[in-house]
Amino acid sequence: MGERNMKREPERVRRRRWPWVLGGVGVLCSAAVAFTVWERLRPPVVATAVVQRQSLSNQLFETGAVKPTQSQMVTAQQLTGPVVAVDVQPGQTVHVGQVLVELNHESARASVQAAQTAVQQAQAALKETETEQSSAPAGFQSQFAGTLASERTTLAQAQAQLAQAQAALDATYIRATISGTVLTVNPSGVDSTGNPVPIVQVAGTTKQIATQVSEVDAAQIHPGMQARVTTDAYPGRQWTARVVRVANYAEANSAGSGQVEVDLEAANFEVPIGYQVNVQITTATKPGVTVVPYAAIVQNGSVDEVYVVQDGTVHAVTVSLGITANTVVEVTRGLSPGQRVVLNPPASLRDGQAVRTS
Repeated sequence: MGERNMKREPERVRRRRWPWVLGGVGVLCSAAVAFTVWERLRPPVVATAVVQRQSLSNQLFETGAVKPTQSQMVTAQQLTGPVVAVDVQPGQTVHVGQVLVELNHESARASVQAAQTAVQQAQAALKETETEQSSAPAGFQSQFAGTLASERTTLAQAQAQLAQAQAALDATYIRATISGTVLTVNPSGVDSTGNPVPIVQVAGTTKQIATQVSEVDAAQIHPGMQARVTTDAYPGRQWTARVVRVANYAEANSAGSGQVEVDLEAANFEVPIGYQVNVQITTATKPGVTVVPYAAIVQNGSVDEVYVVQDGTVHAVTVSLGITANTVVEVTRGLSPGQRVVLNPPASLRDGQAVRTS
């Protein structure tokens, strides 16, 4: 009997503990729910920035490539006969008039020789008639006038044919029209995929930076504007460039958007032709303007807004924007320096809502 009582005692203890355990769990759950509700009811924490006044430059960031200001390309479509020799190599310096490519000139050379023979024969015939005329008595010399006129005409025709033949022969020698450096040589005129490429390409001694900009940006760019040029190939280096030309037409890119070429020149610019560069063009500079970080701007339909923090509450304010820089934008209406605005406002933020600032 005593042994059974001892076994039942732990069971009664365990039964008495269960209400305490369940009650403790209930208290913890209630506390967690209360904490969650309390957290949700607390004002959200937001990051802010102070509206400032500073000088601001509107800048466009584009990529471009280094190109020669002058170039000459010899293509198969330009040639009148098959190529028999290419007389230059990539990297070679050439001068105006130097032969780049030779075409088959056997027929042209034969035509020149035949024309030269015809000229010599016409000259000989004319000289012989002139000799006969001078040897004839004075009263008979006028009889040679018709023959001399005919032979002079024949000589003039032969000389014209010789000039034409010589021009055709000269055309079989393709010469450099500019002084510069040979960039590429491809005697076949096609690449490995069968696409046409220049047989010879020559780049002039001066170069420029060419970049493509949108039609909207092109309207802001004018010759004489300053730009900063950098390239990954020369880390830590930068060059000051100047806009020299804005194309007066646009060309569609692969996406169908209109692109306008802008050319720039830089002094002491040693970046080789063909290299890719980064271009930062300054299109406008304003001193002492009101600015906010881009992260403060919220687009609400067709208007731009910011949330201004005042006395622990946010107020949605419509703003008008001006020129832009790297991380800030000009505010032309709606804000004053010294006000505090919310950065990256959460989508749940509402006008008049209480907030805490970090």
